[in-house]
Amino acid sequence: MELILPRSDYYASYREAIEECKQKHLNEMGYLDMDEESTFLTIENYRKGRNLPEGYVSATYLWLVDDGEFIGELNIRHELTEALLKFGGNIGYWVRPSRWNQGMGTEMLRQSLAYIKEHLGLPKVLVTCNDDNIGSRRVIEKNNGKLQDTVRNVIDGDERMTRRYWIQIQ
Repeated sequence: MELILPRSDYYASYREAIEECKQKHLNEMGYLDMDEESTFLTIENYRKGRNLPEGYVSATYLWLVDDGEFIGELNIRHELTEALLKFGGNIGYWVRPSRWNQGMGTEMLRQSLAYIKEHLGLPKVLVTCNDDNIGSRRVIEKNNGKLQDTVRNVIDGDERMTRRYWIQIQ
């Protein structure tokens, strides 16, 4: 199992994972509906910090893959805005539903910390999750996340309590 820069040879499996998300009504990310060329162009634009929507920052996207299968996606935001300090943080991730509760999120976050140390040089990262998301809390805490606080956010009109964790990059 490895965390890689996105590659076209995993794209079909990536699309299958998106369909799993749609079946569970989890398609909150609009870019998931792009075709292959647009997907890879968007990923590259984020990595290079070009053509980003207003208020967005550069980000590196990585895919967790194993034996030809796409398992999950993680993005590392290279800097924090005021908005990301409250909700979103440096790292966001998702795992395909058929691989939930198998330690995939924990492994993906673990490998991302090594990537950050080697390629991005950030001394620490902020990782957030909804207060009621026990699975994400465990993923973050297993990767030495230290709870800073819980803050109230309003996202698209919905109130959410957000846990904010810092992880020191070793």
